[in-house]
Amino acid sequence: MKLYVRHAGGELAVPDMKEFLLLWNRGVIAADDLVRREGIDRWVKAAELPWIRGLREGDKRDDRRLFWLTLGLMVLGLCAVFWLQAHPAAIAKRAQLGSSGVQFRGP
Repeated sequence: MKLYVRHAGGELAVPDMKEFLLLWNRGVIAADDLVRREGIDRWVKAAELPWIRGLREGDKRDDRRLFWLTLGLMVLGLCAVFWLQAHPAAIAKRAQLGSSGVQFRGP
């Protein structure tokens, strides 16, 4: 299925949807560019195409998930730092126990 893209620089013929998505992801095709399929006379904005709309919604969901994951890991790291600062004696005692035990000798 051939697609035609009309933008400020002229008109571009794209051989298939795979190539179209490649150009979309690279930023060659913008959201306000007009697109039509071969054999159909109606022009539609690229952002209004169903498969592009689905990609954009998925990207937003992924961005939110990444944000919350990063925030959670930062909070967990901060809690670990506070715990380490609150228990220096226990940490030093464990370090001494570990170093006074049996030593490993390599081959």
